[in-house]
Amino acid sequence: MNRSRRVARLTLWFAASLLANTAANATTLDEAIAAAMRHAPEIVVADAETDAAKARLDQARSGQLPTATLSGTIGYGRLDPQSFFGLGAANVTPRAAQVTVEQPLFTGGRVGAGIDRARAGIAGAEAGQSGARAQLATAVTQAYGDVLTAAHMVTLYERLLAETTEIERQARLRYRAGESPSTDVAQAGARLAEARAGLARAQGMQVSARAHFTNLTGLEPTDLQPLPANPPLPATLDEAMEEAMRSNPLVVQAQTRLRAAQAASRGARAERLPTVGAFAEAGTVRDQFFPDYRADSATVGVRARWELFSGGRVSGKVAEASSEVRAADARMRAASMQVEEQVVSAFQEVRTAQLVEQAATEQAASAAQALESVRHEVRVGIKPQLDLLDAEREAIAAEAGSIRAGTDRIVAAYRLAALLGRS
Repeated sequence: MNRSRRVARLTLWFAASLLANTAANATTLDEAIAAAMRHAPEIVVADAETDAAKARLDQARSGQLPTATLSGTIGYGRLDPQSFFGLGAANVTPRAAQVTVEQPLFTGGRVGAGIDRARAGIAGAEAGQSGARAQLATAVTQAYGDVLTAAHMVTLYERLLAETTEIERQARLRYRAGESPSTDVAQAGARLAEARAGLARAQGMQVSARAHFTNLTGLEPTDLQPLPANPPLPATLDEAMEEAMRSNPLVVQAQTRLRAAQAASRGARAERLPTVGAFAEAGTVRDQFFPDYRADSATVGVRARWELFSGGRVSGKVAEASSEVRAADARMRAASMQVEEQVVSAFQEVRTAQLVEQAATEQAASAAQALESVRHEVRVGIKPQLDLLDAEREAIAAEAGSIRAGTDRIVAAYRLAALLGRS
Protein backbone atom coordinates (compact mmCIF):
# COMPACT_ATOMS: atom_id res chain seq x y z
CA MET A 1 0.00 0.00 0.00
CA ASN A 2 2.81 2.42 0.95
CA ARG A 3 4.64 1.48 -2.20
CA SER A 4 1.54 2.29 -4.29
CA ARG A 5 1.28 5.67 -2.62
CA ARG A 6 4.92 6.44 -3.34
CA VAL A 7 4.46 5.49 -6.98
CA ALA A 8 1.36 7.69 -7.21
CA ARG A 9 3.21 10.63 -5.65
CA LEU A 10 6.13 10.21 -8.02
CA THR A 11 3.74 10.05 -10.94
CA LEU A 12 1.99 13.25 -9.84
CA TRP A 13 5.33 14.99 -9.31
CA PHE A 14 6.54 13.95 -12.75
CA ALA A 15 3.32 15.14 -14.38
CA ALA A 16 3.48 18.48 -12.56
CA SER A 17 7.11 18.95 -13.61
CA LEU A 18 6.24 18.11 -17.21
CA LEU A 19 3.38 20.63 -17.23
CA ALA A 20 5.60 23.29 -15.67
CA ASN A 21 8.33 22.75 -18.26
CA THR A 22 5.77 22.86 -21.06
CA ALA A 23 4.32 26.12 -19.75
CA ALA A 24 7.82 27.57 -19.39
CA ASN A 25 8.71 26.71 -22.99
CA ALA A 26 5.39 27.87 -24.46
CA THR A 27 5.27 31.06 -26.52
CA THR A 28 2.58 33.66 -25.97
CA LEU A 29 1.47 36.31 -28.44
CA ASP A 30 3.14 39.07 -26.42
CA GLU A 31 6.41 37.14 -26.41
CA ALA A 32 6.19 36.61 -30.16
CA ILE A 33 5.62 40.33 -30.72
CA ALA A 34 8.55 41.22 -28.46
CA ALA A 35 10.79 38.79 -30.35
CA ALA A 36 9.73 40.34 -33.66
CA MET A 37 10.63 43.81 -32.36
CA ARG A 38 14.17 42.56 -31.71
CA HIS A 39 14.39 40.60 -34.96
CA ALA A 40 12.68 42.60 -37.71
CA PRO A 41 14.92 44.69 -40.04
CA GLU A 42 12.21 47.32 -40.47
CA ILE A 43 12.44 48.15 -36.76
CA VAL A 44 16.20 48.60 -37.10
CA VAL A 45 15.57 50.93 -40.06
CA ALA A 46 12.99 52.96 -38.11
CA ASP A 47 15.33 53.25 -35.10
CA ALA A 48 18.22 54.31 -37.35
CA GLU A 49 16.07 56.96 -39.04
CA THR A 50 15.11 58.34 -35.63
CA ASP A 51 18.77 58.50 -34.59
CA ALA A 52 19.62 60.25 -37.87
CA ALA A 53 16.86 62.82 -37.25
CA LYS A 54 18.27 63.52 -33.78
CA ALA A 55 21.72 63.95 -35.29
CA ARG A 56 20.31 66.52 -37.74
CA LEU A 57 19.01 68.50 -34.76
CA ASP A 58 22.54 68.58 -33.33
CA GLN A 59 23.77 69.85 -36.68
CA ALA A 60 21.12 72.57 -36.77
CA ARG A 61 21.90 73.70 -33.22
CA SER A 62 25.57 74.04 -34.10
CA GLY A 63 24.69 77.18 -36.06
CA GLN A 64 24.20 79.00 -32.72
CA LEU A 65 27.59 78.00 -31.35
CA PRO A 66 31.04 79.47 -32.01
CA THR A 67 33.39 77.92 -34.53
CA ALA A 68 37.15 77.66 -34.30
CA THR A 69 39.32 77.25 -37.40
CA LEU A 70 43.06 76.62 -37.58
CA SER A 71 44.84 76.92 -40.92
CA GLY A 72 48.50 76.82 -41.85
CA THR A 73 50.93 76.51 -44.74
CA ILE A 74 54.59 75.61 -45.06
CA GLY A 75 56.82 75.28 -48.07
CA TYR A 76 60.40 75.43 -49.34
CA GLY A 77 61.78 77.69 -52.06
CA ARG A 78 64.15 80.50 -53.06
CA LEU A 79 63.35 84.19 -52.67
CA ASP A 80 65.17 86.92 -54.61
CA PRO A 81 64.20 90.50 -53.58
CA GLN A 82 66.36 91.88 -56.47
CA SER A 83 68.58 93.78 -53.99
CA PHE A 84 65.52 95.67 -52.71
CA PHE A 85 66.46 97.05 -49.31
CA GLY A 86 69.87 95.65 -50.10
CA LEU A 87 68.66 92.08 -49.72
CA GLY A 88 70.05 89.33 -51.82
CA ALA A 89 68.63 85.98 -52.89
CA ALA A 90 68.30 83.27 -50.28
CA ASN A 91 66.74 79.89 -49.68
CA VAL A 92 63.61 80.30 -47.49
CA THR A 93 60.98 78.20 -45.73
CA PRO A 94 57.79 80.30 -46.01
CA ARG A 95 55.20 79.33 -43.41
CA ALA A 96 52.06 80.83 -41.92
CA ALA A 97 49.48 79.85 -39.33
CA GLN A 98 46.18 81.44 -38.35
CA VAL A 99 43.47 80.60 -35.82
CA THR A 100 39.99 82.15 -36.08
CA VAL A 101 37.15 81.97 -33.58
CA GLU A 102 33.75 83.28 -34.67
CA GLN A 103 30.44 83.55 -32.82
CA PRO A 104 27.25 84.15 -34.85
CA LEU A 105 25.30 87.15 -33.50
CA PHE A 106 22.52 87.46 -36.06
CA THR A 107 21.53 85.04 -38.82
CA GLY A 108 18.19 86.51 -39.88
CA GLY A 109 16.33 83.46 -38.60
CA ARG A 110 18.23 80.86 -40.61
CA VAL A 111 19.44 78.90 -37.59
CA GLY A 112 16.10 79.00 -35.79
CA ALA A 113 14.31 77.77 -38.89
CA GLY A 114 16.82 74.96 -39.27
CA ILE A 115 16.29 73.89 -35.65
CA ASP A 116 12.50 73.91 -36.04
CA ARG A 117 12.81 71.85 -39.20
CA ALA A 118 15.06 69.33 -37.47
CA ARG A 119 12.68 69.04 -34.51
CA ALA A 120 9.80 68.38 -36.88
CA GLY A 121 11.94 65.71 -38.51
CA ILE A 122 12.47 64.00 -35.15
CA ALA A 123 8.74 63.99 -34.42
CA GLY A 124 8.06 62.54 -37.87
CA ALA A 125 10.74 59.86 -37.47
CA GLU A 126 9.40 58.88 -34.05
CA ALA A 127 5.89 58.63 -35.51
CA GLY A 128 7.27 56.41 -38.27
CA GLN A 129 9.01 54.32 -35.63
CA SER A 130 5.75 53.90 -33.71
CA GLY A 131 3.90 53.06 -36.92
CA ALA A 132 6.45 50.42 -37.89
CA ARG A 133 6.13 48.76 -34.50
CA ALA A 134 2.33 48.81 -34.65
CA GLN A 135 2.26 47.37 -38.16
CA LEU A 136 4.71 44.65 -37.15
CA ALA A 137 2.59 43.77 -34.11
CA THR A 138 -0.44 43.39 -36.39
CA ALA A 139 1.51 41.23 -38.83
CA VAL A 140 2.81 38.99 -36.03
CA THR A 141 -0.71 38.62 -34.63
CA GLN A 142 -1.95 37.52 -38.04
CA ALA A 143 0.93 35.08 -38.46
CA TYR A 144 0.44 33.74 -34.92
CA GLY A 145 -3.24 33.12 -35.58
CA ASP A 146 -2.49 31.54 -38.96
CA VAL A 147 -0.11 29.05 -37.34
CA LEU A 148 -2.73 28.06 -34.77
CA THR A 149 -5.43 27.80 -37.43
CA ALA A 150 -3.28 25.72 -39.77
CA ALA A 151 -2.24 23.33 -36.98
CA HIS A 152 -5.85 22.83 -35.96
CA MET A 153 -6.92 22.33 -39.58
CA VAL A 154 -4.29 19.61 -40.01
CA THR A 155 -5.60 17.84 -36.91
CA LEU A 156 -9.19 18.08 -38.13
CA TYR A 157 -8.40 16.77 -41.61
CA GLU A 158 -6.27 13.95 -40.22
CA ARG A 159 -9.29 12.91 -38.19
CA LEU A 160 -11.55 13.19 -41.22
CA LEU A 161 -9.11 11.18 -43.34
CA ALA A 162 -8.95 8.42 -40.75
CA GLU A 163 -12.74 8.18 -40.52
CA THR A 164 -13.18 8.41 -44.28
CA THR A 165 -10.62 5.65 -44.85
CA GLU A 166 -12.48 3.37 -42.46
CA ILE A 167 -15.87 4.16 -44.01
CA GLU A 168 -14.49 3.55 -47.52
CA ARG A 169 -13.06 0.20 -46.34
CA GLN A 170 -16.38 -0.82 -44.84
CA ALA A 171 -18.25 0.24 -47.98
CA ARG A 172 -16.04 -2.08 -50.05
CA LEU A 173 -16.62 -4.94 -47.64
CA ARG A 174 -20.39 -4.50 -47.79
CA TYR A 175 -20.28 -4.26 -51.58
CA ARG A 176 -18.34 -7.52 -51.81
CA ALA A 177 -20.87 -9.12 -49.48
CA GLY A 178 -23.70 -7.85 -51.66
CA GLU A 179 -25.13 -5.64 -48.93
CA SER A 180 -24.68 -2.29 -50.72
CA PRO A 181 -24.44 -1.00 -54.30
CA SER A 182 -21.29 0.14 -56.04
CA THR A 183 -22.56 3.73 -55.77
CA ASP A 184 -21.77 3.71 -52.05
CA VAL A 185 -18.21 2.61 -52.79
CA ALA A 186 -17.78 5.34 -55.39
CA GLN A 187 -19.18 8.02 -53.10
CA ALA A 188 -17.00 6.85 -50.23
CA GLY A 189 -13.97 6.94 -52.55
CA ALA A 190 -14.84 10.48 -53.60
CA ARG A 191 -15.11 11.55 -49.96
CA LEU A 192 -11.75 9.88 -49.24
CA ALA A 193 -10.07 11.76 -52.10
CA GLU A 194 -11.63 14.99 -50.84
CA ALA A 195 -10.29 14.35 -47.34
CA ARG A 196 -6.80 13.69 -48.72
CA ALA A 197 -6.92 16.92 -50.72
CA GLY A 198 -8.12 18.86 -47.67
CA LEU A 199 -5.30 17.45 -45.56
CA ALA A 200 -2.75 18.32 -48.25
CA ARG A 201 -4.05 21.90 -48.39
CA ALA A 202 -3.98 22.19 -44.61
CA GLN A 203 -0.41 20.85 -44.45
CA GLY A 204 0.65 23.31 -47.15
CA MET A 205 -0.97 26.17 -45.23
CA GLN A 206 0.83 25.01 -42.10
CA VAL A 207 4.25 25.05 -43.77
CA SER A 208 3.65 28.54 -45.17
CA ALA A 209 2.26 29.88 -41.89
CA ARG A 210 5.17 28.52 -39.86
CA ALA A 211 7.72 29.93 -42.31
CA HIS A 212 6.09 33.36 -42.24
CA PHE A 213 5.96 33.34 -38.44
CA THR A 214 9.64 32.41 -38.20
CA ASN A 215 10.57 35.07 -40.74
CA LEU A 216 8.80 37.73 -38.65
CA THR A 217 9.92 36.68 -35.19
CA GLY A 218 13.00 34.50 -35.56
CA LEU A 219 11.22 31.89 -33.41
CA GLU A 220 10.15 28.35 -34.18
CA PRO A 221 6.37 28.01 -33.64
CA THR A 222 6.68 24.83 -31.61
CA ASP A 223 4.23 25.52 -28.77
CA LEU A 224 2.04 28.57 -29.26
CA GLN A 225 -0.48 29.42 -26.58
CA PRO A 226 -4.12 30.13 -27.51
CA LEU A 227 -5.00 33.60 -28.70
CA PRO A 228 -5.57 36.04 -25.81
CA ALA A 229 -8.38 38.54 -25.36
CA ASN A 230 -8.30 41.81 -27.28
CA PRO A 231 -6.00 44.57 -26.02
CA PRO A 232 -7.78 47.52 -24.34
CA LEU A 233 -9.54 49.68 -26.94
CA PRO A 234 -11.69 52.84 -26.83
CA ALA A 235 -15.28 52.20 -25.87
CA THR A 236 -16.78 54.59 -28.44
CA LEU A 237 -16.03 55.67 -31.96
CA ASP A 238 -15.63 59.30 -30.86
CA GLU A 239 -12.93 58.32 -28.38
CA ALA A 240 -11.15 56.26 -31.03
CA MET A 241 -11.33 59.11 -33.54
CA GLU A 242 -9.98 61.65 -31.05
CA GLU A 243 -7.04 59.40 -30.18
CA ALA A 244 -6.31 58.67 -33.83
CA MET A 245 -6.27 62.36 -34.78
CA ARG A 246 -3.82 62.92 -31.93
CA SER A 247 -1.51 59.91 -32.29
CA ASN A 248 -1.96 58.17 -35.64
CA PRO A 249 1.50 57.88 -37.26
CA LEU A 250 0.25 58.92 -40.71
CA VAL A 251 -1.44 62.04 -39.32
CA VAL A 252 1.50 62.92 -37.08
CA GLN A 253 3.96 62.53 -39.95
CA ALA A 254 1.80 64.75 -42.17
CA GLN A 255 1.68 67.36 -39.41
CA THR A 256 5.45 67.25 -38.92
CA ARG A 257 6.03 67.57 -42.67
CA LEU A 258 3.87 70.69 -42.64
CA ARG A 259 5.88 72.15 -39.75
CA ALA A 260 9.12 71.26 -41.52
CA ALA A 261 7.90 72.94 -44.73
CA GLN A 262 6.90 76.06 -42.78
CA ALA A 263 10.33 76.15 -41.14
CA ALA A 264 12.01 75.74 -44.53
CA SER A 265 9.93 78.65 -45.82
CA ARG A 266 11.08 80.85 -42.94
CA GLY A 267 14.66 79.81 -43.62
CA ALA A 268 14.33 80.72 -47.31
CA ARG A 269 12.99 84.19 -46.45
CA ALA A 270 15.78 84.64 -43.91
CA GLU A 271 18.36 84.50 -46.72
CA ARG A 272 17.26 88.02 -47.68
CA LEU A 273 18.68 89.33 -44.40
CA PRO A 274 22.32 89.92 -43.43
CA THR A 275 24.43 87.77 -41.11
CA VAL A 276 26.56 89.26 -38.36
CA GLY A 277 29.20 87.56 -36.25
CA ALA A 278 31.92 88.46 -33.78
CA PHE A 279 35.38 87.09 -34.47
CA ALA A 280 38.87 86.90 -33.02
CA GLU A 281 41.90 86.02 -35.17
CA ALA A 282 45.56 85.44 -34.42
CA GLY A 283 48.26 84.70 -36.98
CA THR A 284 51.97 84.29 -37.48
CA VAL A 285 54.00 84.60 -40.73
CA ARG A 286 57.63 83.70 -41.49
CA ASP A 287 59.80 84.08 -44.65
CA GLN A 288 56.87 85.33 -46.76
CA PHE A 289 58.13 88.54 -48.45
CA PHE A 290 61.91 88.53 -47.89
CA PRO A 291 64.31 86.29 -46.08
CA ASP A 292 63.83 86.22 -42.30
CA TYR A 293 60.55 88.13 -42.58
CA ARG A 294 58.52 87.83 -39.36
CA ALA A 295 55.06 89.11 -38.46
CA ASP A 296 52.49 88.24 -35.76
CA SER A 297 48.96 89.61 -35.63
CA ALA A 298 45.84 89.54 -33.44
CA THR A 299 42.44 90.96 -34.41
CA VAL A 300 39.07 91.21 -32.69
CA GLY A 301 36.01 92.59 -34.46
CA VAL A 302 32.61 92.16 -36.05
CA ARG A 303 32.06 90.70 -39.51
CA ALA A 304 28.83 91.19 -41.51
CA ARG A 305 27.70 89.81 -44.85
CA TRP A 306 24.67 90.88 -46.83
CA GLU A 307 23.93 89.53 -50.28
CA LEU A 308 22.09 92.36 -52.01
CA PHE A 309 21.55 90.70 -55.37
CA SER A 310 21.36 86.96 -56.02
CA GLY A 311 20.03 86.88 -59.57
CA GLY A 312 16.69 85.43 -58.47
CA ARG A 313 18.14 82.55 -56.46
CA VAL A 314 16.65 83.63 -53.11
CA SER A 315 13.26 84.64 -54.52
CA GLY A 316 13.08 81.28 -56.31
CA LYS A 317 13.79 79.42 -53.06
CA VAL A 318 11.10 81.45 -51.28
CA ALA A 319 8.54 80.64 -53.98
CA GLU A 320 9.50 76.95 -53.91
CA ALA A 321 9.22 76.77 -50.13
CA SER A 322 5.82 78.48 -50.17
CA SER A 323 4.56 75.93 -52.69
CA GLU A 324 5.83 73.10 -50.52
CA VAL A 325 3.93 74.53 -47.54
CA ARG A 326 0.68 74.50 -49.53
CA ALA A 327 1.35 70.94 -50.68
CA ALA A 328 2.17 69.77 -47.14
CA ASP A 329 -1.02 71.36 -45.82
CA ALA A 330 -3.08 69.56 -48.47
CA ARG A 331 -1.34 66.24 -47.67
CA MET A 332 -2.10 66.71 -43.98
CA ARG A 333 -5.80 67.24 -44.69
CA ALA A 334 -5.81 64.21 -46.99
CA ALA A 335 -4.11 62.08 -44.32
CA SER A 336 -6.67 63.15 -41.73
CA MET A 337 -9.58 62.24 -44.00
CA GLN A 338 -7.99 58.89 -44.88
CA VAL A 339 -7.40 58.01 -41.23
CA GLU A 340 -10.93 59.04 -40.27
CA GLU A 341 -12.31 56.59 -42.81
CA GLN A 342 -9.93 53.84 -41.69
CA VAL A 343 -10.80 54.31 -38.02
CA VAL A 344 -14.54 54.09 -38.71
CA SER A 345 -14.00 50.91 -40.71
CA ALA A 346 -11.59 49.36 -38.21
CA PHE A 347 -13.77 50.21 -35.21
CA GLN A 348 -16.74 48.55 -36.86
CA GLU A 349 -14.57 45.62 -37.93
CA VAL A 350 -13.65 44.97 -34.29
CA ARG A 351 -17.32 44.91 -33.28
CA THR A 352 -18.25 42.72 -36.25
CA ALA A 353 -15.39 40.29 -35.62
CA GLN A 354 -16.46 39.83 -32.02
CA LEU A 355 -20.03 39.02 -33.08
CA VAL A 356 -18.82 36.71 -35.85
CA GLU A 357 -16.56 34.84 -33.42
CA GLN A 358 -19.44 34.37 -31.00
CA ALA A 359 -21.73 33.10 -33.76
CA ALA A 360 -19.02 30.86 -35.20
CA THR A 361 -18.35 29.37 -31.76
CA GLU A 362 -22.04 28.61 -31.35
CA GLN A 363 -22.17 27.13 -34.85
CA ALA A 364 -19.17 24.90 -34.13
CA ALA A 365 -20.78 23.67 -30.91
CA SER A 366 -24.05 22.90 -32.69
CA ALA A 367 -22.24 21.15 -35.54
CA ALA A 368 -20.27 19.04 -33.06
CA GLN A 369 -23.48 18.09 -31.30
CA ALA A 370 -25.12 17.21 -34.61
CA LEU A 371 -22.09 15.11 -35.54
CA GLU A 372 -22.38 13.15 -32.32
CA SER A 373 -26.07 12.54 -32.97
CA VAL A 374 -25.41 11.35 -36.52
CA ARG A 375 -22.66 9.09 -35.25
CA HIS A 376 -25.12 7.37 -32.89
CA GLU A 377 -27.74 7.11 -35.65
CA VAL A 378 -25.24 5.51 -38.01
CA ARG A 379 -24.13 3.12 -35.29
CA VAL A 380 -27.71 1.82 -34.84
CA GLY A 381 -28.37 1.76 -38.58
CA ILE A 382 -30.84 4.65 -38.84
CA LYS A 383 -28.63 6.57 -41.27
CA PRO A 384 -25.98 5.51 -43.80
CA GLN A 385 -22.30 6.10 -43.11
CA LEU A 386 -22.07 8.70 -45.90
CA ASP A 387 -24.30 10.92 -43.75
CA LEU A 388 -21.64 10.65 -41.07
CA LEU A 389 -19.05 11.97 -43.52
CA ASP A 390 -21.28 14.89 -44.44
CA ALA A 391 -21.80 15.72 -40.76
CA GLU A 392 -18.05 15.42 -40.20
CA ARG A 393 -17.36 17.84 -43.03
CA GLU A 394 -19.87 20.33 -41.65
CA ALA A 395 -18.36 20.05 -38.18
CA ILE A 396 -14.85 20.61 -39.56
CA ALA A 397 -15.99 23.61 -41.57
CA ALA A 398 -17.73 25.09 -38.53
CA GLU A 399 -14.75 24.50 -36.25
CA ALA A 400 -12.36 25.96 -38.82
CA GLY A 401 -14.62 28.99 -39.16
CA SER A 402 -14.58 29.42 -35.38
CA ILE A 403 -10.77 29.32 -35.31
CA ARG A 404 -10.46 31.81 -38.18
CA ALA A 405 -12.99 34.07 -36.48
CA GLY A 406 -10.80 34.16 -33.38
CA THR A 407 -7.82 35.19 -35.47
CA ASP A 408 -9.85 37.79 -37.34
CA ARG A 409 -11.10 39.18 -34.03
CA ILE A 410 -7.69 39.85 -32.49
CA VAL A 411 -6.11 40.98 -35.78
CA ALA A 412 -8.91 43.54 -36.15
CA ALA A 413 -8.18 44.75 -32.62
CA TYR A 414 -4.45 45.16 -33.33
CA ARG A 415 -5.22 46.88 -36.63
CA LEU A 416 -7.37 49.42 -34.79
CA ALA A 417 -4.65 49.85 -32.16
CA ALA A 418 -2.15 50.57 -34.95
CA LEU A 419 -4.46 53.25 -36.36
CA LEU A 420 -4.63 54.79 -32.88
CA GLY A 421 -0.84 55.06 -32.80
CA ARG A 422 -0.33 52.41 -30.14
CA SER A 423 2.83 50.35 -30.48
